[in-house]
Amino acid sequence: MIDTEDRFTPADDDLHRPGDDFYETETFWYSFFVPERDLGGWLYASVRGTLGSTGGGMWIWDRTATDPWSGPFFEQFAHLKPPVPRGPGALAFPPGLSVRTLRPGMSYDLRYEDRDRVQVRFRFDAVEEPVPLRRGEPPYPKASHYDQTGRITGHILLDGERIDVDCHAMRDRSWGPRHERGYRRVGYTWAASPDLSLLTYTAPSGTGPERVYSGYVRRDGRLARIVDGRREVERHPTENWVTAISLEVRDELGRVTTGHAEGTSRLFLPGATSLCLCTCLRWTVDGRSLYGEDQDVWPIKEWPRPSAAS
Repeated sequence: MIDTEDRFTPADDDLHRPGDDFYETETFWYSFFVPERDLGGWLYASVRGTLGSTGGGMWIWDRTATDPWSGPFFEQFAHLKPPVPRGPGALAFPPGLSVRTLRPGMSYDLRYEDRDRVQVRFRFDAVEEPVPLRRGEPPYPKASHYDQTGRITGHILLDGERIDVDCHAMRDRSWGPRHERGYRRVGYTWAASPDLSLLTYTAPSGTGPERVYSGYVRRDGRLARIVDGRREVERHPTENWVTAISLEVRDELGRVTTGHAEGTSRLFLPGATSLCLCTCLRWTVDGRSLYGEDQDVWPIKEWPRPSAAS
């Protein structure tokens, strides 16, 4: 159930006027995957409004590699020019992404051109309204942040190969201050299908079960926030990446949703002081088969390092 005062508006498809904070940031994120190839990917743009610069790009991974430079495609910029408005709800980002609103808050035409190897033509059609993360909740306590699942259809042309895409996946949209230091561990796990959306936030600490403190479930035609839950993560014994996840959550309607996912492919996405390990997931949720992703965020200083003995 979405609080009326926090509803996404048509104006939120455009850039917001930046405040005085040096770190004011807007993000546009669309995920996609091709299950039969264990292929996952992001379209991403990050706009520093106060500074007047744009970062982001596109990356694709599959089962062949975990390092960004060894995967099918990776391109991430840090300091390009600001995006160019192309009309209401239409933006062209210098990294190569363009977003055009077809239906405010719900449907978008997405394109990406890298001038060399890749061309993307996608359409995103939402299956629910954008769902706000409640203000004050980590990992974005001072920013507006919305999550939304929908159907991605279209294709990628990569090095001359056409890859058709037809999946249900997650997008998010945020604006507010975002710093490059001070990251804490975050578990951001989702699953999506025509009939079910599942998103959980956790704040991992050490090992063992984690409490799900936020997120939402859409099932049986009704969307409700998660009020409590438990997430258990299995990891590779030496590489530390996520191999499986088990979940049980309870929402505001009293419904209990359980699921188990196996990791099928992954990508290490490094930042300045943190890294995000993106893992494609093959889910079984209450007996239904569907797909999703886990974003396993770590401060780099906390990532386990190999022992000298090994």
